[in-house]
Amino acid sequence: MALDFLKFTDENSVRVRATDLHRQVSAILRAVNVPGDHAETTAKILTKASLMAVDSHGVGNAVRYAESIESGQYTVPQKVDVISESDTTALLTCGDGLGFVAAHRAMEMSIEKAKAHGVGMATVRDGHHIGMVGYYPLMAIEQNMIGMAVTNASPAMRPALGAAPRLGTNPIAFGAPAGEERPFLLDMATTTVASGKLGLARRLGVPIPVGWAVTAEGQPLTHPPETRGEHWSQNPLGNTREQGAHKGYGLAVMVDILAGVLSGGGFGTQLTGGENMSWTMAIDISKFRPLDEFKSMMDEMIRELHATPAEPGEERVLVAGDPEWDAEEERSAKGVPLHNSQYDEMRACAQRLNAELFI
Repeated sequence: MALDFLKFTDENSVRVRATDLHRQVSAILRAVNVPGDHAETTAKILTKASLMAVDSHGVGNAVRYAESIESGQYTVPQKVDVISESDTTALLTCGDGLGFVAAHRAMEMSIEKAKAHGVGMATVRDGHHIGMVGYYPLMAIEQNMIGMAVTNASPAMRPALGAAPRLGTNPIAFGAPAGEERPFLLDMATTTVASGKLGLARRLGVPIPVGWAVTAEGQPLTHPPETRGEHWSQNPLGNTREQGAHKGYGLAVMVDILAGVLSGGGFGTQLTGGENMSWTMAIDISKFRPLDEFKSMMDEMIRELHATPAEPGEERVLVAGDPEWDAEEERSAKGVPLHNSQYDEMRACAQRLNAELFI
């Protein structure tokens, strides 16, 4: 979801067609020797995030991925290999390259296995950032399946009652198809907010709300520090003991187990900045019950939730995925808004790399 405090206006942003953004991201990545199919996969995922207003995980990040490749942090071209496999499971190596490529392959394999056996799961080691985690359940939804994906990261979140970071933001995404209604799509960090939103706020020079992050002494931060360290942390979902911080903390550990321990790639404190392990799952609904009956009941549930009376001052009750689907409809028609700084940065990067300009 877009940052509430980041308002795109005609003065601070420019609208760009999604197809042009896709081409620009792909061109930038190809210019640093990413193979064409890998560049296209990554561009597709980043563009989808921008279309759905997940701007912290959108096309503007292509610049830093290119820089990570140039610095040698990412291996390009990468080799995504299967380390071990069964009828319903797989362990892959990302080859220390673009995380999008391996996570995309992991969900493809999960779907293939689910078609054959009802459920499929794959986990990835030696990985990096996979972008908007919600993209991967969407792959399953397109195949009339339930999808789930998680990814871990180096320390950013303090454990409940802790004063220093020990876990990543460790997002969880889950999606299910519906019939006439739009699919259910939950995409959430296990911190109060994704770290990308703090980074975007820092880059744009805007303050963050109280509750997102604290100092080692427990004092709220309104300007995220430039570097990570023991001196500050993001809060777990729930924030305080009274508000249920143990829930975000527990979910973050669950993600570390599924993505990091199960793959052998490592949990939070064993990872360095930029390392991310992931896990995907697909469930073939038709192996449980007729698909049309499932979708019909999904429609009923979603309509019941939408029909809930809204609290005073609010227009309507939303279901997970509604803001993203609304944004995609609007941005597909009018173009994706890019903040002027991101627009200029992408153009400058493309020009420096002698990549073709599309924006």
